[in-house]
Amino acid sequence: MAAAEFRSENIYAFALEPRKTVPLFRGWNRLECRPRIPDFERSLKAEVRDPLWFLTRQWQYGEFQGEDAASPIDISLGVRSAPLATLRIGSTDVAYDPSTPLETRVEREAVPFDMTLIMQGSRVFALALGPAPFDKLLPKVISHFALTSIPGEATADATRLRLAGAAFLLDIAALVTSIRSATFGTVVDEITKIAAEVTALGAAADALIDWHGRVYGLPRTEPSAWQTNRLSYQFECATAPGPDVVSLIANQYGGGKLDWYNFDAKPPAPAAGPAFDAATLSFLPAGIEFAGMPSIRYWEMENGRTEFAHIDANTNDAAKLLLAEFMLLFSNDWCVVPLNLNIGDFSRVDGLLVTDVFDDQTWVRSANRGAGADWHHWSMFLLSGDDSESPGLFLAPATTATIEAPPLEEVAFIRDEMANMVWAIEKRVASDLGQGVPLASADSNAAAAPSQAPQTRYLLGTSVPDYWRPFLPVHTPGSLRSIRLQRARLPGPLNEPKAEILRENNPYFIEEEEIPRAGRLVERAFQRSRWQDGEPFLWIGRNSQVGRGEGSSGLVCDHILEKGERNID
Repeated sequence: MAAAEFRSENIYAFALEPRKTVPLFRGWNRLECRPRIPDFERSLKAEVRDPLWFLTRQWQYGEFQGEDAASPIDISLGVRSAPLATLRIGSTDVAYDPSTPLETRVEREAVPFDMTLIMQGSRVFALALGPAPFDKLLPKVISHFALTSIPGEATADATRLRLAGAAFLLDIAALVTSIRSATFGTVVDEITKIAAEVTALGAAADALIDWHGRVYGLPRTEPSAWQTNRLSYQFECATAPGPDVVSLIANQYGGGKLDWYNFDAKPPAPAAGPAFDAATLSFLPAGIEFAGMPSIRYWEMENGRTEFAHIDANTNDAAKLLLAEFMLLFSNDWCVVPLNLNIGDFSRVDGLLVTDVFDDQTWVRSANRGAGADWHHWSMFLLSGDDSESPGLFLAPATTATIEAPPLEEVAFIRDEMANMVWAIEKRVASDLGQGVPLASADSNAAAAPSQAPQTRYLLGTSVPDYWRPFLPVHTPGSLRSIRLQRARLPGPLNEPKAEILRENNPYFIEEEEIPRAGRLVERAFQRSRWQDGEPFLWIGRNSQVGRGEGSSGLVCDHILEKGERNID
């Protein structure tokens, strides 16, 4: 009995001890099916167990409509191309520079010498001048180029910075102008006659000019491409003169993003010169691929990224229906032929020589070619006005990505139908610190608090804020029906516009059709981008876009203010 009890206690104790888990698998193995027989002949037949599925896939691809066609195995492409050679802005022809983006060349404006640029330039000049004993020359240079005024709307921050940096701030605008006009040498002669100090001042001047040109670009030599009467850029570029010369004109480039669709082809004038460089390229055609297209294997299940059964298309959605038909029926009939173009090249594709599996060759020309054919055909990347037998492709020398800063200036052109005029509202102007500062609210009724008129009285006219600039309709010369908009002024002291967008010589006209019912918004801002070689470019450009609707200034002339009526003056 005692032995039996002792044995049962040991068993109970053993059951309470912690047990270590021993894994059955010490690694991960891929699960694979094992064939029952070593012969793969039947497996490679890809037998279809469901005939209805196979018939459905054939119907989906339109295989029941048989065609005696062959698959292409080789494509020869004939192409002619030439780079841009000239750039015309206004009536001035300049050589096209492939090392500079085209929109930078077209949009670039003079950068104002605000407090930010003055501080940067003064620091560059002081560091280039070097430590003692040459640092004693800086106060003498400051005495000749003392900082007097800063362009832009005055701000308290710029005033504090000017007081804090009075010991080293220079009038960089005057200093840069003096160096580039070669008058800085006279100033150096007045400051010192010591050869080492003269050399140090010359090196500092060279460093300042190099920094200013590298960061903010060289001064513009050609006229501005901005058309004040159209509120957009206009320029023209062309290839070298020759039998294939092509002229491309951008009539209304609003700024912001330049691409091929901003250009129209202009009929070229006959000229003597070399023809385009011709080349014949050979390719192996590859089938087109896109996300959601039907699988090319009849027995393969699709992954469902695109559910064609849930396409919501009405009978009038022609574009959507055509796209669905292309994806379901004809997507496997299209091939992709790559064509590498140089940036800034205009190329013409003469045709394709297609060789199929039957060794038949077919010469394929563009479906949309020749004058008068563009009314019933559509072609991607086709330029308006290009009536050649070989349609062209233009790879615009433009940047792909641009960083745009908050606008320095913002002017809204709105239609005021009650006053029968257009207003240019300066919503934002550049400050002396180099930033855009908003002016007062665009609501003219908030300019003055309404008051209760004590008695009936006569008002010659109400007032509007100073930053509202009127444009009145006037007749176009030589026409009794067409009108254009001319800048005017309201009675009172002369108040010049603060925005560079409106600083145009009198008379200032804008074509009436350029201000639609929705209005127009013109911004002026810094933009920065890198070119194909990695070189950065910084410039100030304008962006013209459609506005946000009509407005009302509340302007009323020859008005009787009744007793109890709220005074809006």
